[in-house]
Amino acid sequence: MKQSSRKLPWIILGLILASFVPTETHAQAETGAQDHPSSNTAAVAPVNAKTEFEGHFKLPFDMQCHGHKLVAGDYTLLVKTVGDEKMVTVQRAGSDVVLQSRPVPPTSAPNEGHSAVLVRHGPGPGAHTLEGVYVESLKLVLFLDESGHEKPLDKMFASVMRVPIT
Repeated sequence: MKQSSRKLPWIILGLILASFVPTETHAQAETGAQDHPSSNTAAVAPVNAKTEFEGHFKLPFDMQCHGHKLVAGDYTLLVKTVGDEKMVTVQRAGSDVVLQSRPVPPTSAPNEGHSAVLVRHGPGPGAHTLEGVYVESLKLVLFLDESGHEKPLDKMFASVMRVPIT
């Protein structure tokens, strides 16, 4: 029993020292994807995006849209058609925020005046949401983020403000 109790500290010391010794590894860097042909791949054709509308607007205060924070200031808005979908791009100082939209059919959007972004007060007090875009030339309303009126109090007291697009 005395013999094994003397060996235990030496075993622990040996394990500690062994953990500091680097181990050798050999990677197979000489093989790559080009060495293994694959028959189930196809070339990806770029999707053409047609810009249908471009305008400028100024946000009066900070707001959110689909988890993106938009600070107050000048923005450029682009409405593009990618395939069958409308994409809205908001640009400011070299950064782009691309948002998917849910369009309202043109027949249900009567002449609503000039093009504008629709800003809703909410969710909660002091917050604002970029909810949608009305494009006069397309007679189209594009909903971007409807989270500004999910709570009951937001539905009762929130209002929509139109920020004109030039």
